[in-house]
Amino acid sequence: MRQQDDVSDAIAYYVGDAVVVSSDVVIASGSVLEAVPGSRLVVGPGVCIGAGVVIQAYGGELKIEAGTNLGRGVLLLGAGVVGTRACIGAESTLINPNVQADQVIAARSLVGDMSRALAAGATPTPKSPSQNGKTPHPADAVANADTLLDSPDVDSPNGNGQAGSLASMNSVYGRDQVLQLVQILFPHRNAVMSDSNSP
Repeated sequence: MRQQDDVSDAIAYYVGDAVVVSSDVVIASGSVLEAVPGSRLVVGPGVCIGAGVVIQAYGGELKIEAGTNLGRGVLLLGAGVVGTRACIGAESTLINPNVQADQVIAARSLVGDMSRALAAGATPTPKSPSQNGKTPHPADAVANADTLLDSPDVDSPNGNGQAGSLASMNSVYGRDQVLQLVQILFPHRNAVMSDSNSP
C-alpha cells in the first residue's frame, strides 16, 4: 500500500480574505479566490471549482450558489450571482455575472462584457475622423491620401524597399512570431516556409 506524501499531495490554490467557502467545496489546484477590500465572495455548498479558475469579487458581493460547477480556466469578475446548479464551461469569462439557476454557459463564452454596453435608450453613433475637433473637408482627405501614396518610405518594414506608408498599415500582427514557432516545431519545413515568403 502506498503511503501519502504530504508534499506531493498538497493542493495548491489560494483563498483570500473576505472569502467565505463552504466546507464541502471542491477546489482544484491553481485556482484563486479573492475579494478586494470592501467586497465579499461567498461560495456555497457542493460547488466544484476546476483547475486554474480565477474568481475576483469587487464592487459588492459575488455569490456562487450551491451545486455550481465552474470548468477549468473560468474567470469570474465583479459582483453578482451564479445560480444554484449552474454549469459554467471551461475558459469562460463572466463579468458581473447574473446566471440563473440550472443555466448552462458554453465553454469559452464571454458573458457581461461591460466594454460593449450602451446606456439605456442610447443609439450608437459612427465615429468620424476628426482633427482638433473639426471634421476634415473631403477634398483635404483626398489630398492627404495622395500624399501618403506618393511619399516614399525609406525604412521599409519588410525590407524590399518598395513599401510606402500605406503598405506599413497592412501589417499582420504576430505573423513573425507564428512563423518562428512553425520553424521551431517543424524544422524540416524551413525551406518550404522561406520559399513561400519570397516575393
